[in-house]
Amino acid sequence: MGLRPTNVRYVVLFALCLAAGLAYIHRGCLSVVESTARSDLGLSPREMGWAIGAFFWAYALFQIPTGLLVDRWGPRRALTLFGFLGAVTVAMSAGTLWVDAATGFAILLVARVLMGIAQAGLFPASTRALSVWIPLRRRAFAAGMLQACMSLGGAVGAFVTAQLLGIVSWPWVFVIYAVPGLVWSAWFFAWFRDDPNEHRSANDAERALLIGEPAAPNALSSAGSLDIFASYPIQCLCAQQVFRAGANVFWFTWCPTYLQYTYGLSARQAGSLTSLPIIGVVVGCILGGWIADRVLVGTGSRRMSRSGTAIASCGVGAILFGLTFLVPVTHVILGVMVLSLAAIVVSCGNSCGYSAAMDLGGRNLATVFGAMNMCGNFGAALFSQLVPEWVRWFGWPAVVLLVGGSYACGLVCWLPLNPDPGSAQFDPDQADYADPAPR
Repeated sequence: MGLRPTNVRYVVLFALCLAAGLAYIHRGCLSVVESTARSDLGLSPREMGWAIGAFFWAYALFQIPTGLLVDRWGPRRALTLFGFLGAVTVAMSAGTLWVDAATGFAILLVARVLMGIAQAGLFPASTRALSVWIPLRRRAFAAGMLQACMSLGGAVGAFVTAQLLGIVSWPWVFVIYAVPGLVWSAWFFAWFRDDPNEHRSANDAERALLIGEPAAPNALSSAGSLDIFASYPIQCLCAQQVFRAGANVFWFTWCPTYLQYTYGLSARQAGSLTSLPIIGVVVGCILGGWIADRVLVGTGSRRMSRSGTAIASCGVGAILFGLTFLVPVTHVILGVMVLSLAAIVVSCGNSCGYSAAMDLGGRNLATVFGAMNMCGNFGAALFSQLVPEWVRWFGWPAVVLLVGGSYACGLVCWLPLNPDPGSAQFDPDQADYADPAPR
């Protein structure tokens, strides 16, 4: 009987998911305490808006620069730096209370910019680590778990922050949130290794499982760091992210308002019902990753696994948004149920972009992922600004048609995208010991 592989790869996945959850807690905690913090600091709503928005501008603009750094440094050093910087910046925000308003605003602005830079590099580095430590046939599921933990971190963080505000003042909430980030960074640097061959806890069976994965040979592996953007597959990958990330932001921005004005609900009722599609997003991320991996094992085709799953997800999801529009506004529960089903279906394609970036990126993986994520952030910003104009033209019930149309555009971008053109087919017989492929 062969030696059973150790489970270091699963600890790596857990560590990266934990970092993703912490990152979303850090980025979202200011929004929860916004009104109280703004009053205590003597800031205007416009100034607080600049502080909150500073994070997202830095996050979008530094995707490629931090991706280049990750490709040069490797995920171990990069993730340690980004995790440490993210924790320090959330603690920095607490110091604004003990200075004058002008200085406090400047500190808050700098802290949010630095947090945006740190988190811009966190996910390209995490994706690069997954590409090394997770077998090919499990990468879509791992990517789905990472994305699910982002959503969970945002939801859990909002709830925990609200509870902590009943115990301590808001600056101490920020200090409390910094502690696990600092601990994670120190532990990760001491424990993690970029190369499975260098990890003392991984045995030969696990190393063989990881190193024995078929490579993804493509022209991008030998291209220069910036030459990759002339690649048509990368252009398609970035384009689909513009439309899909733009539509995805609906769940966390305009969905409560859509429910409130479409179905005549109170703000509290709409907020409570929004939790259902958000739960659907989490379920869809995990389910979609599992489906994409099953398709890969069953067909041996990365195109079927990545592009096929994404196309089906976008297509069926767009239809469900159309059906949501057709539900009479008097049938609130039915409308929310169809919308929640749409959330599950479209989120099934979320892991495909991450997996395709791993397939296409080669030695420039973090840079490719950073470019894709940057485009997604710009798409999210544009979509958020388009919704009010759409409502002015067509009304709130028609917002779901805009969301569905955006997913349909994402489908079109996936059609020509082959994540592994000309490479050898994956061997379905090479199955993970812990989860053998079905015969």
